[in-house]
Amino acid sequence: MRLPYRFLFVLLATTHIHTSCAAQTGDDTLTAGVSHSPKDGIVLHGATRDLSNLDISTRTLAAGRSFTLPPGNADYLLIVREGNIEIAHKNLGPGGIALFPAGDRPDVRQSGASAAVFYLFSFRSRSPAQPGRAQKAGPPVILDWSQLPMKKTGKGESRAIFSRPVAWLANINMHATTLNPGEISHPQHVHRNEEIILLRSGHVRMHIANSYLDAAGGDLVFLPSGVPHDLENGKDSSCEYFALQWEP
Repeated sequence: MRLPYRFLFVLLATTHIHTSCAAQTGDDTLTAGVSHSPKDGIVLHGATRDLSNLDISTRTLAAGRSFTLPPGNADYLLIVREGNIEIAHKNLGPGGIALFPAGDRPDVRQSGASAAVFYLFSFRSRSPAQPGRAQKAGPPVILDWSQLPMKKTGKGESRAIFSRPVAWLANINMHATTLNPGEISHPQHVHRNEEIILLRSGHVRMHIANSYLDAAGGDLVFLPSGVPHDLENGKDSSCEYFALQWEP
């Protein structure tokens, strides 16, 4: 299937691969598929049914370096992939997350013995921003992986992370799942909300509509609204992934 021109340009310019298997609708520019994330560069960039702008990139900070969130009017989510960072006087290691509403621009500083790599998500809804609801929701969410409450399930583990409004989104919801070898996340299903799955570790097969796509630790899966999907773990080891949905 041919990818939209703008999205194809982004892929070629950043040398990562996105395998698509579902058509876009309206003025969306992102389709369902798997993106293989670089250590430093663009992962996804475009528009969706609910978002006028979705930017996902990876950033690498060498020892002693720092980074300030961009000045653009957007809500930001950071997820640590490798190494350690300090943000708002809190230390985060691999799997640590930080959610900041539009207007907050803290410094991100590398800490620890080796370079740090983190994902940076930027969200803007097609609906107007409402900074007041973000303020009512409370301070930014900054949690290390060790702070996430773990619940055993019949298929592995589940960690609830947050479900709250931000400036551009009426709600953003995130959890983490550990799936035992040979398990399927859920039977193939659809839902109204768009979804992102970010693989922390393992090797899985994404069943998206009528196609099967491989994904591994570090890869990102984008699932548009209404696209049938499920995640099948391999038989050799557990896998871990973040699942993220939102409401405009």
